[in-house]
Formats: sequence, structure tokens, C-alpha cells
Amino acid sequence: MAGIVHRTGREDGAAAVEFALIMPILFLVVFGILQYGLWFNDSLNTRQGVREGARIGVVADFSTETGCTSGGELDKLACKTKNRIDALTGTAYVKVNAASWTKAQPLTVCALVRTETPGLLPMPSDGWIFSKTQMSIEKTTAPPAALTGTYGTLPAGAPAWPSGC
Repeated sequence: MAGIVHRTGREDGAAAVEFALIMPILFLVVFGILQYGLWFNDSLNTRQGVREGARIGVVADFSTETGCTSGGELDKLACKTKNRIDALTGTAYVKVNAASWTKAQPLTVCALVRTETPGLLPMPSDGWIFSKTQMSIEKTTAPPAALTGTYGTLPAGAPAWPSGC
């Protein structure tokens, strides 16, 4: 019996090894959920903000708002829309366009938001969120001085405004 090796069944350190193998995957899953959650939040806020901006515009509410006092009527509307987008992780750029300012004609409000979350995982459209809403002008009022308004200049590398914006 001298040649028989007896195993003690000790598993010291097994949990640490298992944790080290699972932790990178768990890390990616948890932070991926957070990253995509922030992206979806900004996406929903962008859509809602653009709709609110269009609603304000079609009833010709060009009153001033805190931080939105310069420029023409549609520039103020673009600023108000940017305030309503309220992106958590990025910067919003807004463009407002009216082909003509007559009742029942379309008012188009567009927004691009660049999400700036850490890049653990690839984001849709390279992190750019786009939303466009078109509504009919409801009031016959004096036309704005300019039929296009913007808030923010698109940075280099940004996608171009889609047609109709």
C-alpha cells in the first residue's frame, strides 16, 4: 500500500479561477446593458423632443425661453426643441424647415444627437441618433423672417442632414 497516492479532495482557489474566467463576460454584459440603456434613453428623448418642437412650431409659439433669445423665430424654435430633447450622454443638433409659412403646409423638425458613451460595444449608426417629425402648420400668422432655423453646427464627421431637413 505504500505506492497508493491518496487525494485529499482539496479545491483551494477553484472559486477564484472560476471568477476570473467568468468576470470579463459578466463585465461586458453589465456595462453593455448600461451603454445600450443610455443610447435607448437618448433615442426616445430625441423622438419626444422633436415632436414637442414640431407641436410648438405649428401653433406659432415663438415666445422666448431661457437660453433661447437670439436669432429668428425658427432659430428660437430650434433652441426650444434642443432643450426638450434633453440628451443624457450626447449633444443635440436641431434643424427646422418650413417650405412656406401658410396654413396646412408642412413644418419639418429634425434632430441629430451624438451619443458619447464609452465604446465597449459598437453602437447603431456609429452612435448617431436621428429623428424627424413633420406636422401641418395650424395658424395663419405672419411668416418668420427666415424659413429655416438651426441650433448647433454639425461637427466634422457627422452625417449630413437627410433630405427634407
